[in-house]
Amino acid sequence: MIFRYGSIAMALAILGTGVFFLVPTYRRSQDLKAQEAKCAESIERVNREISALREKQRRFHGDNEFIESIARQNNRVYPGELVFIFED
Repeated sequence: MIFRYGSIAMALAILGTGVFFLVPTYRRSQDLKAQEAKCAESIERVNREISALREKQRRFHGDNEFIESIARQNNRVYPGELVFIFED
């Protein structure tokens, strides 16, 4: 009879110890999964930015209208061209 209660107590002690060590590990695992998802989202956003920049860079090599529109946005003019800039 004592052996039976001792076995049950031992099993409960082992189970309790296992739970004691596994719960924080499980929480840490969940935190790491959330952090991994945030990092993956950030990487995807940066990859989209890189893709947009590569497209812009590709357009600089052959699209003269694009080059001129960028130059005009930066207040660049052709030599000898007269430009009026109105400030608010």
